[in-house]
Amino acid sequence: MYLKGKKLPLSLLAVLLLLLLSSAAAQAQGSDNGLTDQVLPEGSFKDGSLPARIVSPTNYTFSNPTSSQNLTINVTNPTNSRVSLYLAVYRDDQWNVLDKIGSVEPGKTAMLEYPVKFKYNGRPEETDRFSVIGETASGYVGKSFSVREDWTEYEKTLRSSLSVVGMILSVAMLVVLLIVTAGVIAVAASTRHEEVGKGEYTIWTLFFPLTKARPLAEKIANILINPFFWGVELFLGAILIILVFFIAIATIPSDIGLLVFIIGGVAAIFMPVIFLVVCWVSDYYEREPFRFLVAMFMWGVLATFVSFFLNTTLDLFGSLLLGSGIATLVTAVIVAPVVEETAKGLGLLIVSGHHEYDDTFDGILYGFAVGMGFAVVENWLYFAANANPVSVEGLGPWAFNILYRSILCSLAHGCFTAATGGAIGFLKSRRSLRSFGFAGFFLGLPIAIFLHGTFNFTAILDAVLQSVVGFPVPVFDPVLTLVVTGMYIIIGAVLQLRLGKKLKQSLRPGG
Repeated sequence: MYLKGKKLPLSLLAVLLLLLLSSAAAQAQGSDNGLTDQVLPEGSFKDGSLPARIVSPTNYTFSNPTSSQNLTINVTNPTNSRVSLYLAVYRDDQWNVLDKIGSVEPGKTAMLEYPVKFKYNGRPEETDRFSVIGETASGYVGKSFSVREDWTEYEKTLRSSLSVVGMILSVAMLVVLLIVTAGVIAVAASTRHEEVGKGEYTIWTLFFPLTKARPLAEKIANILINPFFWGVELFLGAILIILVFFIAIATIPSDIGLLVFIIGGVAAIFMPVIFLVVCWVSDYYEREPFRFLVAMFMWGVLATFVSFFLNTTLDLFGSLLLGSGIATLVTAVIVAPVVEETAKGLGLLIVSGHHEYDDTFDGILYGFAVGMGFAVVENWLYFAANANPVSVEGLGPWAFNILYRSILCSLAHGCFTAATGGAIGFLKSRRSLRSFGFAGFFLGLPIAIFLHGTFNFTAILDAVLQSVVGFPVPVFDPVLTLVVTGMYIIIGAVLQLRLGKKLKQSLRPGG
């Protein structure tokens, strides 16, 4: 399938920024590209009204996901005036003009070349329809021709790489996760929480928590911490994952789609779980029961389900009112941050009714756990559907996308929601403000939304930069994520040092 490599992201801001970056070069060229990037309806010209024939091959066999081939066309100008010539490709029942390829004087013949980038689109064979269009004073003349593409060799390579290398790496990651999970279960089972009452955190109370003489807010919080509720969240998350599966196999061979779905899923789970365990272990002096982190992680999964359908619905309405380009921008920078952070933060607000949620570090940890659950499902969607090996043009870019999102985007989602959780925890850690802990939701949520919106805006800047240079150059997103993550690490270290000092003082005689 033909893909115009220099096509920009469909957002108004991206286009404007790109125009600002490239205006100097455009002015230096000072050329009139006429019909370039315009569309013409079918029937704009009589096929064959321009004497032209393709000289280059019309059948290609590809072994790579993309390939640039020079189309060579012999054209004769049948008119008595100079004719400007354009190359167009037929898409969506219309001619999409790619570029101006030259001009021919009256009665003259010219041999013209234009490099066309072909891209694998999930089908073993495909035929593209091109045309040479001449613009004259009386209208358009043109000649169409077809180019056949054979992608079976590349499919064999892709299938082999995914089934061997990809699956081996997936199994290795699963083994690591099993070892880590076993270690966490062992540590969690041996950890005692004497300060909150003997027997409060057992296997029995995991399913049937102690409720006698407990406030209503804590009883409600216990619903989220119960494995029965996790099952509901897991069910709704599974619906979204099933949707991801069908998207993954919709446009590519089903066996390749299945491999992409499995490998993408393992990759999506791996780093968020590792990050979550590291954060739990870092709570050295007053480690929380691990069931709370699992509960918050599962709430993140539920938040993904809610956000997906709300974002999709609002984006559709926005497209009708504002147009697809502006709606995409508004959804990314404003709508999605508000929807997603509100959905994630509501879980923190509910769990804040539990007495275990009692300081700033707890809030940061719980908020980060929600972000990790959200990141798993969202990354799975990206790895298997939105940015699979077909859409990103090969396994190399796909692997880069997996590493990038697994680390940076997962950290980012955790850091966003940690702002909401930390604000709630900060108020609950103050004796005089403890009863107003819920107000921390309204203080921290705007910070989380701002961070999320800024992150998405910087992602657009990186997309524009990629459009300019022609390959991924992540600059703005990583800087923002690493700076915010570094700030949380410093804050967490300070909080742990203070807690350690406080505990040591309490153990001293008379402390």
